[in-house]
Amino acid sequence: MIARTSWFFLFVVCLGVGLAACVEERDSWIPQEIEIHEGEMLQDLGDVGHQLLCDAFDGYVHRTYRSVLLIQAACTAHALQTTRNATECAAVADACLQALPAPVDDQVERILAQAGCGGVSSAGCGSMVYELITCLGDLGDAITNVKLTVTCAAFGSPIPSDWWRISPPASCLELARCAR
Repeated sequence: MIARTSWFFLFVVCLGVGLAACVEERDSWIPQEIEIHEGEMLQDLGDVGHQLLCDAFDGYVHRTYRSVLLIQAACTAHALQTTRNATECAAVADACLQALPAPVDDQVERILAQAGCGGVSSAGCGSMVYELITCLGDLGDAITNVKLTVTCAAFGSPIPSDWWRISPPASCLELARCAR
C-alpha cells in the first residue's frame, strides 16, 4: 500500500494516466465490480456503490487486521486486566491465543469496527470518492498502530479500559462532520 502522505501526488499522477489504472495499483480492497472514479463526488457513487465500497473495506479490514498481532494485543490487555503478576499475565495471554475467549473476541471486533465507513454519507458535503478512500486507508493504518500497544512487561502499570480506541485520522474528520 502506498504511504498516505503521497496520496495527493498519486491523485495528480492518476489524473494524467487514468484513475481506473491507479485504483488497481493503490488499494487491492477496492471492488472491481463497480467502476470507481476517485475524482467524482461521493453522491455520484450512489448508495449501492458506496455500500459496496464500505463492505469491501470491512472485509479487507477483517482479513488483514484480525491478525495474530492484533489478537495478541487484545489477549495481553485481557491478561493485564485479569491477573496479579507478570508470570500469570504471560500464561493467561498464551492461553487466550490458543482459545480466544468471548470478551477478547468482542474487543477485537470493537477495534476492527472503528475502521468502517458506515457513518460517512454517500452525499456528504460535496466530498469526493478519493477522500473516502484516503480516510479508510488512514483508519486501517491507525489499527496497525493499536496492534503493539500492550505487553505483559508493563505489568503493574494501569491499562486504560479504552486502550483499543483509535483517534479519528484527520482525513476522516471532515467526512464525519458531513455525515451528521
